[in-house]
Amino acid sequence: MENTEVPIITQERVVINEVSAPVEELHTEDIQDIVGTPPGSLMRWGITWVLIVLLGVMALTSFIRYPDVIKAQVRINAANAPKAVISRVSGNIVKILVKENDPVAEGQLLAWMESTADHRQILNLADKLDAIRNGHSEGKGMNIILDAPKGLRLGELQSSYQAFYQSYLTYSAATGNGIYLKRKTFIKNDLQHVSMQRSQLGEQGKLNEREFNLAAKNFERYDALAKKKIISSSEYEEQQAVFLAKQHPLQQIQSALLANENSYTAKMKELADLENQITEEKSKFAEALNSLISEIEKWKSQYILTARQSGTVAYTGIIQLNQYIQTGQEVFRIDPGSTLFFGEAKVRQYNMGKVKEGQEVLVKLDGYPFEEYGVLRGRMMRMTGAPYQDSIFLSKIKLSPITPQRHIQLRTGMIGTAEIITEDASLFKRLARNIRLLVDKKD
Repeated sequence: MENTEVPIITQERVVINEVSAPVEELHTEDIQDIVGTPPGSLMRWGITWVLIVLLGVMALTSFIRYPDVIKAQVRINAANAPKAVISRVSGNIVKILVKENDPVAEGQLLAWMESTADHRQILNLADKLDAIRNGHSEGKGMNIILDAPKGLRLGELQSSYQAFYQSYLTYSAATGNGIYLKRKTFIKNDLQHVSMQRSQLGEQGKLNEREFNLAAKNFERYDALAKKKIISSSEYEEQQAVFLAKQHPLQQIQSALLANENSYTAKMKELADLENQITEEKSKFAEALNSLISEIEKWKSQYILTARQSGTVAYTGIIQLNQYIQTGQEVFRIDPGSTLFFGEAKVRQYNMGKVKEGQEVLVKLDGYPFEEYGVLRGRMMRMTGAPYQDSIFLSKIKLSPITPQRHIQLRTGMIGTAEIITEDASLFKRLARNIRLLVDKKD
């Protein structure tokens, strides 16, 4: 048993020694290979290539540019934008005078709102009053006869027309064949009679003066004879009485002329008073006329919807006869067909410092997705000096012409987003600016 165990232990030791010796020699050869072999070109030029790549990237950042963009809400407007026709009273529409898309002229009637008055009578009265005012201002006579208030349905204007009608009657009497004209005719006739009487008195005065002169010469002869004692004193006194009697007609003529002059002056004063009264009545009538016309215009603005400009009429909803309309409700819209569109951008205060005139703007309309229709280009124009709202300023954008191939039809009131290109800087400039800001903050 002992002879068989010894050779086994000896054999194991021999195996261990044989294995351990070659391992030690193998590790030593690997280390010698690594240390003894010189590095390749990648190891020798790696740092250089990294530096070259970094310099290339920095050079590219100097050429690669992208813009700074400020976004703002934009609304499309026009130089001659469509005007809304708004109801000023609440009530039903009793008559619609136009159809949708009809061409209308400025001032054309569009619809009638419910009123206690007859619209046709009001419009007819307005035409008559305008004709009267034109004739009155040109100094022409009034040849238009107005109807009495009793036969009219003027509704809210009934009392105003009754007051005006009294002034109209007085004016007619002052300018037509009324009492004022008759009084004026009578006064002028009286003045003519007084003038004729003055002429007759003048002729009679000339005759009396000739008789007086003859009597004076005759008395001078008797006076000379009396001084020579040729005639008696009684005869002389008789001739003197005849001479004095010739003076009375002259005095009577002078008194009659004075009375005639007073009568003429009184008649002239009466005529002047009448002329002044006629002028006052004309002035009162003109004032009453203008006042009634103003009230009619106010009534028309409330109960008659009128086009504010020429263009094409469009309904702002379902508009039909006897439809109830609220005060302030938009009923029609008049589109003049203007093509001079521009944008109104709402720029917030914290961005307005970067926004300047002449900057390029890209407009993306909500109604025309830019992925399909593209964007509209434009330029920034002026900005308002006062805020449109709290911390919001309006700026005008001049839009570039749109080609027909774009199939974009601008309309007033369209909204979208405006991208204002404030600066087109390179990546290097932006990186340097950020580094400078970081350094400034640390300092």
